[in-house]
Amino acid sequence: MTSVDINTNSHTVTVIFDDTQTTMAQMQEELTDGDYTPESSHYVHTNITPEEAKNMMATHPELLILDVREAGEFCDAVGHILHASNYPWDSGVLEEMYEVLPLDDNILIADADGTLSHLAANFLDEKGFTSVYDMEGGMGVWNGISVACCHSFGLEGIIVALQLSVNLPAIASDMLVRDVNGDGKIGVAEAACILEAASGTNEQRSSP
Repeated sequence: MTSVDINTNSHTVTVIFDDTQTTMAQMQEELTDGDYTPESSHYVHTNITPEEAKNMMATHPELLILDVREAGEFCDAVGHILHASNYPWDSGVLEEMYEVLPLDDNILIADADGTLSHLAANFLDEKGFTSVYDMEGGMGVWNGISVACCHSFGLEGIIVALQLSVNLPAIASDMLVRDVNGDGKIGVAEAACILEAASGTNEQRSSP
């Protein structure tokens, strides 16, 4: 007779066999019948470089990008990856909201330096997410497109900004248009904010 202790997420299971020829498949069946899941059944996320992350964005347009920094960092001058959603880790937002995320979609996680993203990736592994990617080094080493949060320009700013062509120097005055990603030009990031602000202005005008 043989006994084997197997450590699971929250239990130590002792499985007793009366035949030394018992296979690993039979051991797995014993655990399944007892409603236990071995740690080895967890999915393990993939660590990728910022360059690999950029390539993944280009080849997987449906990629979900989660930035797990707090809102202040997400919206600061460093900015966040274009199209990223903010699910802060330290304040528990990701732990509260993870169920709204699709289990089998490709998910890229970013933070400031790779520390919090690793914790968040481990968490999603444990919850059964199958395709999680952790960007090593975080936004500190990211050299792709990044944007800050859009702020209201006011109608004057919208008019002036729309008169400018793409890649002309940005207006310095905060009253006009914000240089979102700090490159001294009006490009995709600024255009997105301008359109958002214009949409908000139109909604205000049309409201009773």
